[in-house]
Amino acid sequence: MPAFNLNVRNDGIAIITFDLPEEKVNKLTTPAMEELDRVLDEAAAKKGIKALVFSSGKDGNFIVGADIAEIRDIRDPKKGEEIARKGQSILAKLEALPFPTVAAIHGPCMGGGLELALACWRRVISNDQRTMLALPEVKLGISPGFGGTQRLPRLVGLMNALDMILTGKSIYAKKARRIGLADEVVYKEILLESAVKAARKDIGKKRPQTIRARRPLIIRLMEGNPFTRSIVFRMAKKTVLKETRGNYPAPLAALDAVRTGLGRGRKAGYRKEARFLGELAVTAISKNLVSIYYLNEALKKDVAPSPARIANAGVLGAGVMGGGIAQLFAEKGIFVRMKDIKTTFISTGLKAAANVFKKRAKKGILDPLQARDGFDRITGTLDYSGFGQADMVVEAVVENMDVKKAVVAEFENASKESAIFASNTSSLSITELATASQRPGKVVGMHFFNPVDKMPLVEIVRGEKTSDETAAAIASLSRRLGKLPVTVNDGPGFLVNRILMPYLGEAVKMLEEGRRIGEIDEELLDFGMPMGAFILLDEIGIDVAHKVADILYQGLGERAKPSSTLGSLHEEGYLGKKNGKGFYRYKGRARKGPDESVYAKIVKVSGQNRGNQDIIDRTVLLMVKEAALCLEETIIERADYLDGALIFGIGFPPFRGGLLRYADDRGIKDIVEKLEGFAKKYGERFAPPKSLIEMAGSGKGFYS
Repeated sequence: MPAFNLNVRNDGIAIITFDLPEEKVNKLTTPAMEELDRVLDEAAAKKGIKALVFSSGKDGNFIVGADIAEIRDIRDPKKGEEIARKGQSILAKLEALPFPTVAAIHGPCMGGGLELALACWRRVISNDQRTMLALPEVKLGISPGFGGTQRLPRLVGLMNALDMILTGKSIYAKKARRIGLADEVVYKEILLESAVKAARKDIGKKRPQTIRARRPLIIRLMEGNPFTRSIVFRMAKKTVLKETRGNYPAPLAALDAVRTGLGRGRKAGYRKEARFLGELAVTAISKNLVSIYYLNEALKKDVAPSPARIANAGVLGAGVMGGGIAQLFAEKGIFVRMKDIKTTFISTGLKAAANVFKKRAKKGILDPLQARDGFDRITGTLDYSGFGQADMVVEAVVENMDVKKAVVAEFENASKESAIFASNTSSLSITELATASQRPGKVVGMHFFNPVDKMPLVEIVRGEKTSDETAAAIASLSRRLGKLPVTVNDGPGFLVNRILMPYLGEAVKMLEEGRRIGEIDEELLDFGMPMGAFILLDEIGIDVAHKVADILYQGLGERAKPSSTLGSLHEEGYLGKKNGKGFYRYKGRARKGPDESVYAKIVKVSGQNRGNQDIIDRTVLLMVKEAALCLEETIIERADYLDGALIFGIGFPPFRGGLLRYADDRGIKDIVEKLEGFAKKYGERFAPPKSLIEMAGSGKGFYS
């Protein structure tokens, strides 16, 4: 079956429909591109065609981009360059057709799909929430290769183009229209009709050449003058280096391709674009990022089918976290009853939910009506009225086992027997919590990460008596909510916090030895962590981190014994960002420099500072050790899923491929030797576990 169908209507409007056989989505595979090449030749030669509309035969999908498997398999830079040059050549044919062309876009239009749309005269897109446009190649460690770095700046302006190309972020219909990427935004039901109408209007006219973004005069002047444009490029490079710390070469390469094209012409820009794609595709960074793409897809798909259908839910605890959870449910069509003990707490939760809805409407992810309807699905209460209809509840009350047990009993007295009780606890035992339940099989952990609307991971925590049906229902619900579920077994701190806390604790111990807050955080940022340890402690809350550390100490014993610093700071009123007093100083919500007063509160210990590499080794290798123990104890069974949990839960550097892939790349033998050396210097908390020692002896790794 062909992937492309060319149909010429009686009015001379041709429709090319792309429907890749035996695939759920349209991808620009090599065979598909070769077929498109032939179809474009046919269209160019066919008499009677007055205009052409390019559309998708897939429901809710335009084109997701190139075939990632082909990118993964590139081993020779010349091969990658050849693929890019061929793609450029084919889209140049589309651009050169002697009649108007319009892309009718509904659903994801990504990478090569957007580059194809850019080769058309116009783009008419649907206002559907699923319609997103992006050049996400940098997220795979490569740069756009089918002309995106050359056509996009000439369509939407330099700054708008760089904002998309250098970040890989998606934009929705509202912004696409504003920056001129979309010529029209319409309801999906009239998309094809509107695209045909747009094509018909352009018959006999010349292709539009001007930048279509509505830009302030100062921006137009800056982008139009070679001297001021060079300032824009310098600023962009500075921003990229600040954000990536030089760990991601793809944005800089894409920036160079854009600059070359605007400075020396499109042909030079195309050559550089193709060469960069080939060079970047063979790097270890690109291979790691591609592996994470496949890991993301695996986590989405590895969810057992569940007949449970959640239509009504409850949220117990209406703070900022509870409000964020309620918003997430309500946006997906689930009615939410939110309970707390004071009306002020209910107001806080409703305000948190409203703020997220407003933000998503402002970005164009939701239209105002969708946002209003979503918010209207949330109601508040001081009692359990209405909870009899709830199919499940998410508990988000204070991290206190006695309080949570009381809430379990209260909920079960007010709910139907089939209702699931999901706890959002970050560290308390689900098995122990279930002892307060009359139906322990219905008790499960559903640990969201903060902020709820941004963090993709949900830890599904199975207690000893959690039923398979309950775990499957919550994992399925998590996917419905747009999250990535990772199922783990119960244990102190579960998975992510158990691995994270030794990392944070070691940073605190180095502070006690005389290191400086900024020194430690800068080194961790250079390693690729999204936040330094002390920035993260302030974000989590010093009080919360102290409590979690104590829970781990109780569950794991002496090797997890925390320093006294977090407790001392907590007692002195240092809570972190929430009260503006933490390891850093704050002015409003803005973080300033390290708070020098912290040093006077720390009990100093003797230490041996051995250079900045020690900062990485002592913090990150403790994470590797704890991860190995989690696998030994079957808290989680798969090394790749553990890596996924840390990447999507705390932002472990994606370019390193995950914590355990980093360990394999570095060498297990080297890690064991380092841990043994640290154990002699700093204590038994560094003693390598049995599984690591065995791997070092056999030459194996976590992935081999």
